[in-house]
Amino acid sequence: MAFDSPGAARSKLTQDAAAARSAEVADVHYAVELDLTAGERTFATSTEIRFQARSGSACVFLDFVGEAESVECNGRELGPHVHDGTRIRLDVRPGANTVRVAGTASYSRTGEGLHRFHDPLDGQVYVHTKFEPFAAHTVFACFDQPDLKARVDLTVVAEDHWSVVANANDIETVSLGGGRVARRFDRTPPLPPYLVAVAAGPFRRVQSAHGGVPLALYARQSLVDELTDQAPELFDVISRGLDFYTGLFDLPYPFAKYDHVFAPEYTFGGMEHPGCVTLNERFLFRDRVTEDKRRRRAELLMHEMAHMWFGDYVTMRWWDDLWLNEAFATMMSVVAQPEATPYGEGWAGFAHHSLPIARHGDRLPTSHAIRVDTADTDAARSNFGPIVYRKGAAVLRDLAARLGWDSFVAGVRGYLRAHAWGNADLADFVAALEQVGTDDLGDWADEWLLRSGIDTVEVSRRADGDRVVQVADPHVPPRRLNLGLAAYDAEEGRLVLRRRAHVTLGPGECERELAVFGGASPDLILPNADAVSYVKVRLDARSRLTALRSLSALDDRQARAVVWGALWDDLLDARLPARSYASAVLTHGLNESDAGVMEALLERAVHAVRVYGDPSSSCRTLAGMANQVRDQLAGAAPGSDRQLVLARALVDLLHPGSHQLLGELVCGRSPWTGLDVDRDLRWRALFRLASIGADIDGLLDTAVEADPGDSGRRNALLAQAARPMPAAKEEAWTRLFGDGFSLVERKAIMAGLRQPEQEELLTPYAERYMRALESMAGTADTEFLLAFARALYPRFTTAEHSVLAGTDALLGHDLLPENVRKVVSEERTELVIMQAARACDTAGRDR
Repeated sequence: MAFDSPGAARSKLTQDAAAARSAEVADVHYAVELDLTAGERTFATSTEIRFQARSGSACVFLDFVGEAESVECNGRELGPHVHDGTRIRLDVRPGANTVRVAGTASYSRTGEGLHRFHDPLDGQVYVHTKFEPFAAHTVFACFDQPDLKARVDLTVVAEDHWSVVANANDIETVSLGGGRVARRFDRTPPLPPYLVAVAAGPFRRVQSAHGGVPLALYARQSLVDELTDQAPELFDVISRGLDFYTGLFDLPYPFAKYDHVFAPEYTFGGMEHPGCVTLNERFLFRDRVTEDKRRRRAELLMHEMAHMWFGDYVTMRWWDDLWLNEAFATMMSVVAQPEATPYGEGWAGFAHHSLPIARHGDRLPTSHAIRVDTADTDAARSNFGPIVYRKGAAVLRDLAARLGWDSFVAGVRGYLRAHAWGNADLADFVAALEQVGTDDLGDWADEWLLRSGIDTVEVSRRADGDRVVQVADPHVPPRRLNLGLAAYDAEEGRLVLRRRAHVTLGPGECERELAVFGGASPDLILPNADAVSYVKVRLDARSRLTALRSLSALDDRQARAVVWGALWDDLLDARLPARSYASAVLTHGLNESDAGVMEALLERAVHAVRVYGDPSSSCRTLAGMANQVRDQLAGAAPGSDRQLVLARALVDLLHPGSHQLLGELVCGRSPWTGLDVDRDLRWRALFRLASIGADIDGLLDTAVEADPGDSGRRNALLAQAARPMPAAKEEAWTRLFGDGFSLVERKAIMAGLRQPEQEELLTPYAERYMRALESMAGTADTEFLLAFARALYPRFTTAEHSVLAGTDALLGHDLLPENVRKVVSEERTELVIMQAARACDTAGRDR
């Protein structure tokens, strides 16, 4: 069994080959022409590449996946034998060289390369590119590596009613007749191939400008109302962000325009193409959202904007310095929030939403350093994750606190000036920071960027006094920690701050006395109370008991976030029963004033019981949770974010006896004053009905009629696959390997197919999963293979021991690609974590 696609033939580039090529090639220029009118499956592509070769002695090659119909090098036509399907070999001369490649390439349905989408609502076609880390060569012949930056002249042939958006301004449109036009774009500044961008189709556009920079937003026609309504808010955040970053970096926005394209079937959050940012359409809200969702959208906008300087203006040399792009942009997106958005300080939200994910990444067997030696572009794909993004941002925040914010910013400015329009690496960044300060950052870089794992700190209460301890871990040598602590006393239902203190821990001294707090031992001692250090906090028994009793009485948002994170980590470490965590959320989490935080805690509580709880009691626990949420919902202010969050949580908790309420919601009828039932709530209700085995056939038609586009199609696939019936699971499995589904649609099917509480039904698919992975290795599209390995690993099964044995056998040979092996290894660990957590919940005891 194999799922073949146009993207199945994939090349990879090794770091050694890239280094050899960049030692030979310089001063690159591309003239690219794409004809998007050639057909539904393929497009025509031609490229003229001009460059300097330093010696001419090395064999220089171009990356290109497609059909090369002609290759001309320095005026001489080369035969088809120079193209092996992924590379074009060239014999070049010293000095100037000109190569011309013409051929065809295939559209993608996976979100990589040039993705083609057909809108079922208006029948129109939209295309967009996404090349990072190594897919530009699936669209045009190029030196596809980040340190061979080039100026690009782009021409796109398209239908005359289409908009075409690229990195630079369009400067000429020539009619070709037959409803076709050629749109020519201005030459770009030096860009690596992965940042070249094209989006085309009958997009609708809303325009603005700020500080002399033209701004535009693009979306497909079926989303024009949402685009128009939300444009003022989007332009406001973008404009304020441009002002903030221009001042922070002491450098104006470095590109000619700043467009944002909401791209259909986008498989990522966003991509920082200079002048042409592409965004997932979920950030153009179709339904009611909370203020937190708007804050997160603003955070995404600020993340991609930070890349305009850090990543686009100055680019990493190779993928081992991906962190120079992503950790910095993630950090800056939080720093920018008070200045560029109306949502205020962002670090408490970061502690709630991002740090638990980063810490979880460090508990997996694939934990790696923030900066990691990256042998090839396949390995680069594995680095796009929470350690580089979220842990990297936390570590940079800690560095800024150590150096002082002004010194840190001065170093960043020096870095940008020194490497303008070029490439840089870790050594360059560290050197720029050292030039403005007195600290030698070599040890810091070794400890925090080049070493994997996370330090754990805890408080030890002893007869001779309390101590804060850096827990010994044979896999994680102790780092130097500058740790903030806070001590609290429980007084008449309140947690009263006694004192704050700072301690240093490290290789020379891994524990410190806490005599500074004085008097009797405090009820709650909280290490890392300001959430600045990247550490795992393990609460001592007394502190955890105090938190479980009185957490909502703790009025420090950062400190509460640290406690919530510690409780979640305890659950995953099988030190806290899932039911205890859920009880804490219902007791204290519902008192959180930030609806986004409350929503995240409620989602984790439901997940805790459903996935990490004792299966024999989960239904009873969930029913009790539903009753408490229902009571809270009855008292929520009509039309408030709190009401919306509680309604969503209730839908996720409702049991088989709630068919009538769920059915009413699917039909758009709300039982709660002030709460309109939008498409999102309809689908949530339908999904819950489907997953508990209710008959959804008639209701499915109702939901699709209310949401007839591609989003409705994906939600319908999700709900159909979630039904706990053998025929539904078999239908879903068959669909995964059939024709006509894009990767995002297949992801929806997979998300529905694997459900907790359906263990017996899913057990037969465990062996089929193993066989399918073996069958697809080397033939399936990499993106599908990775998604399949992640989404359908048999975590919910009655045959856990055989799954673990089968996994070990699968990992024991080299059949799977390395990045897929990593996914399977992580999923195996997730199963072991789940087993231990369920055993802890069954025992019902804290440790």
